[in-house]
Amino acid sequence: MRKIIYLFLILMITGLIINPAEAINAKAPQNAENVSVDVDCNDVKETEACLIKKVSIKDKLQRTPEAQIKSFYKNFNKYSDKENFEKLKLLYSDKFVNNDGLTKDIIFKFMEESANTYKNVKYTTEIKDIKVSGFYASVSAEERAIGETAKGFKEIPGVGSVESYMKYTDYLVKENGKWKILSTNIEQEDVTLRYGRAKIMEMNVTAPDNVPAGSEYDVTVTTNSVSEDFIVGSITNEPITYPQIQAKDVLRAVKADELARVLKANTDGKNEYTTVSLAVSKANIAPEGVVISMEGIAILMHRVNVFNPQKIIIGE
Repeated sequence: MRKIIYLFLILMITGLIINPAEAINAKAPQNAENVSVDVDCNDVKETEACLIKKVSIKDKLQRTPEAQIKSFYKNFNKYSDKENFEKLKLLYSDKFVNNDGLTKDIIFKFMEESANTYKNVKYTTEIKDIKVSGFYASVSAEERAIGETAKGFKEIPGVGSVESYMKYTDYLVKENGKWKILSTNIEQEDVTLRYGRAKIMEMNVTAPDNVPAGSEYDVTVTTNSVSEDFIVGSITNEPITYPQIQAKDVLRAVKADELARVLKANTDGKNEYTTVSLAVSKANIAPEGVVISMEGIAILMHRVNVFNPQKIIIGE
């Protein structure tokens, strides 16, 4: 669904911005909220076809809110698969703001600036719970996305692969009879971008999902490299902002298949990403001596939601 939007917001390491490709003007069938009830048969005795049409429209308009919302997300996935940003925009309220403080305009600006980076991205969304209260609703869901990059990375053969997982809650509002997304709270998120040999290696990042502002937290990445591999990497954290800040760090050798670092959360209370960058190289013996060739690149991101601890006042 829309979660690929957030997946593509932040990856700017090594000059890469991970965002969906350019929007295409694909037409999609209307959902229940877009169906008009203006049916005029003219005749006093309505034809059978006209009666069927009226009954069909009435049935669609009388669907439960839960059924309408499920149809809403089917359209969302369809527009996301087709990278039809114009249709996606219609599914957001103009008042939208997420738990990163990003507005509708900023989110779509990210996508427009980062077009043509990915292709063949497919989404699988599992709705866990829907709660409706009048003109408002909350939808808890999990989404997985998988795709590939449009281009390769430097001398590494082939294109890259991208995968993401996201757990989130959408808050919907009914505006003029149509459900729209008013806000999104992203609870968990992991993104992996790989090129070359890194695509077949096992890599895992361990980091907390939530930390207090200004606190220290541990980040560890493990791999299953073979003895011939020489891996260097870095671990950084960047607040989720616009324009995005690109953090820098010195590459360190990965020893015993593990790289770790203690990071300090920002004190502004902004959510952030921990970003692990790994370069996989191999030493080859050549007539001129030992030649180091780059075999793979991996960028692994983990969302860390930062909160400001509030004082608990105990009553007398």
